[in-house]
Amino acid sequence: MRARRTVFIFLAAVFAASAWNLHAAEPLLSPVLNGQSAGAGEASLYADGTRAISDGRWQDAENLFDRVAKMHGEHAEGALYWKAYAENKEGQSANALGTCGELRREFPKSRWLEECGALEIEIRGRSGDPVSPQTETDENLKLLALNAVMEQDPAQAVPILQKILAGNQSEAVKSRALFVLAESSSPQAETLLGQIAQGQSGPALQIKAIRVVAAARGKKAVDMLADIYQKSSDAQVKKAVLQSYLIVGDSSKLLEAVHQETNPELLKTAVRTLGAMGAGQDLLTLYHATNNAETKAEIINALIASGRKGVAPLTEIAQSEQDAELRRKAIRNLGVAGGMSVAPALVETYQKNTDLETKRAAAQALFLANDAHDLVELARAEKDIEMKKYLVQQLSQMHNQESTAYMLEILNK
Repeated sequence: MRARRTVFIFLAAVFAASAWNLHAAEPLLSPVLNGQSAGAGEASLYADGTRAISDGRWQDAENLFDRVAKMHGEHAEGALYWKAYAENKEGQSANALGTCGELRREFPKSRWLEECGALEIEIRGRSGDPVSPQTETDENLKLLALNAVMEQDPAQAVPILQKILAGNQSEAVKSRALFVLAESSSPQAETLLGQIAQGQSGPALQIKAIRVVAAARGKKAVDMLADIYQKSSDAQVKKAVLQSYLIVGDSSKLLEAVHQETNPELLKTAVRTLGAMGAGQDLLTLYHATNNAETKAEIINALIASGRKGVAPLTEIAQSEQDAELRRKAIRNLGVAGGMSVAPALVETYQKNTDLETKRAAAQALFLANDAHDLVELARAEKDIEMKKYLVQQLSQMHNQESTAYMLEILNK
């Protein structure tokens, strides 16, 4: 039961906190170009970790979250907690406590410390070394007690939770109360959670409940989420529904939203969430179905988050798009999504085009793919002095052995 509760906490917190509420994720899904940075690799690994947690693949989850933590990016705090969680599930209690200690040292103000604290309580209580209740806040103790009551007598716990959710408790306590509520399969708990998700307790709590319902019910929540989306006029509520389809794992409703939505911000959210789901072919289909240049540009950006699944769609767009600006954007993003695997295609694009801006886009993509070798070869062969300067400029920012050697070669001429 605790494992189910913790997974629900995790998946909801992914959206509720900056770890993955697309407040943090939206810039991560933008391309690395024009001086911007993208954490598509980090976000993709983090999403893979969430799936491993959901599937109970603890070793995979530990390895994935360890890689994310070592990137020291925006997902590092959550990754450390979920690494500790996976270690505990593997029976590595000491390692889990050590990882929580690392979280505490590295991020003393992290919002994930409370979750690690609950994990430590569980581990130490199991080992016969319980944490003293005096070290915890009254609110946390109350919710931990409620969790125990929920396991033993849901009929008694649900009214207490309902009172907390309707009262003047802090947002943190209300959020935790929702998580405790979501762990129960009792009809009373499911009814109350559904009512809150439908908006009977106000939009702020509704948004939290939407995410918890998606995490708790999975694909069974699709119809409810779709109904909420259709009935709501609150853009933030609708955005929460769109983001929740990532957890549910259903792209069909996102595709419907892209076709029907007139709010540009919600349209962007739907496209970006499809990218995070790795729905590269769906995005390509949408790309060909729309004539809106802004939507096309958003799709090209979202394909970065699709990782390898975005390479083929980006390649097709880069080769067939008639709009020069969109084509160049696809070429640059191809360097981010495909890395060295697309270097030959980028070199061919550079060599076959006479348009200087397209050649610049191909050169920038090679830079983003960290391909110093081909940039050096192109620079050596380039006859146009301005284009040669641009290639050298790209190489001057790479600071690796091959680019440095070429810089010295130029200086010694």
